[in-house]
Amino acid sequence: MTDVEHYESLLAEGPFDTESLTVLVVAGATQQDVATALGIDLAADPTEYPEADDEEFSAYAITDVEGGVLAVEHSGYADPSLDALRALSAGGRSVAVVRDNIQAHVRFGCARDGEVVFDDDEYLFLDDPSPVPAELRPLFDLAWVDPEDEDAEDDADAVAVGLAMAEVVTGLRLTAEDLQRVADSGYRLAPSLVYLPDAD
Repeated sequence: MTDVEHYESLLAEGPFDTESLTVLVVAGATQQDVATALGIDLAADPTEYPEADDEEFSAYAITDVEGGVLAVEHSGYADPSLDALRALSAGGRSVAVVRDNIQAHVRFGCARDGEVVFDDDEYLFLDDPSPVPAELRPLFDLAWVDPEDEDAEDDADAVAVGLAMAEVVTGLRLTAEDLQRVADSGYRLAPSLVYLPDAD
């Protein structure tokens, strides 16, 4: 099973509706580090995911995984800002985010040592793939739709490809147990619409 197939299986059999989803993976961080970067009050009691539509807030579930932290939210509109990625990767850490939403905008972003390495709001349709790090390019190419190729097809699951790239960046391989544990951990409110794709 390839890395992408591993994540396709996790998504297909896991506890989440993947139509709208943000997955944040941080190596070397604590839950408090992640909560602070996302604007979450970790002292608040966890609850079920809020059902009401709220443009200002979503909610994250956070859990420890071997070597770091996994955080998940279900709106696809509360993915972390670039500043949050920088903060989470400071001090030798690494972080990656994969986001899909009802607009079918699939984001992949990553940072190391306090610097954003790559980020794109719709990475499948990137006009110029040259900014993609060489270590990610073989996986990226599985999902990328080349605008110059009239016969291009996006058969690969872009979220699964994103998670495979997140593993390359962070060194953390997510498991079915990780996904179930984060789903069972409960949710805490987090602000929405904090990501600005073109922010420096």
